[in-house]
Amino acid sequence: MASLESVLIAGLMHLIFRFALFIDPMKTLSSPGPRVPTMIVCAALMDLIYDSRIVPLCLFKIPNAIKIICECLVAMFLLEVGMLIIWQALEFSIYLIVHTVILNFVSGEYYAKHETLIIGTFTFPVAIGILLMTSKVTHHLHDLYRHYFAPKTNVSLQMARTIEFLGRSPQYKRKVLTDALSKYNTPMWHSHFDRSLNKRNLYL
Repeated sequence: MASLESVLIAGLMHLIFRFALFIDPMKTLSSPGPRVPTMIVCAALMDLIYDSRIVPLCLFKIPNAIKIICECLVAMFLLEVGMLIIWQALEFSIYLIVHTVILNFVSGEYYAKHETLIIGTFTFPVAIGILLMTSKVTHHLHDLYRHYFAPKTNVSLQMARTIEFLGRSPQYKRKVLTDALSKYNTPMWHSHFDRSLNKRNLYL
């Protein structure tokens, strides 16, 4: 995996070039759509670059500063290629198709007034789809959800109660385990313990 610092620097430089300095090498492919889909695709590409190995294993012995500089340059190159060549061409193609089709149903005045919203209605789902496909490859979105939003079960053991529980009879331990597992809706374990309770204990 690439270092997080190099990927963030590459994304920051891209945002500065595009939205702060307004540097666009491919102005002929610019579309009047909103900027939100572009930023979503940028995040998806950054996630994909972060999941990739940029510096080969044979160069891992070089100093960290040189390695981060190399990763920054490669990450910036990959991000610019993905955004300028792939996404901008795709966005411009969507713009041409929507512009041609929508003008057959609405007036030119209405289209000119709501052009950004109309283009964004089509480019936004495409950007979300790219982000979801990328997250399925990298699994980073699932990891974030599991870390911050998924329900967690905290288990704490108390030594005195644990020793007391281990000293109880097998019937008591089965009953406690059955009650505990019933809270998690596990019928498979219920059936196992029910069969165990109906059987005669041969070890007593």
